[in-house]
Amino acid sequence: MRKFLLVIAIICGLAGVVLSSGFAVTDYLALMGAYGQFEHAASGHDLAAITIAAARQNVFRLNVFAEGVWALLSAIVAAIGVHGMGRE
Repeated sequence: MRKFLLVIAIICGLAGVVLSSGFAVTDYLALMGAYGQFEHAASGHDLAAITIAAARQNVFRLNVFAEGVWALLSAIVAAIGVHGMGRE
């Protein structure tokens, strides 16, 4: 039973890494697009457009950070499972 739980920890951890990394890449690509719009708005002098573009790119920046944290936490869960398998 203990081995089963450790295998589940490894599988869930690796699945979390894959899913979170996939979402992080998707959000990163969206961030690059939003940042390009922010640069384009910053070249003009419309303060409202600059503010909206900055807020939009900050949303994607926060999403990339959060998904990266979830990927790292999932990797820790998988590492704990691998470490537990070695102790048996």
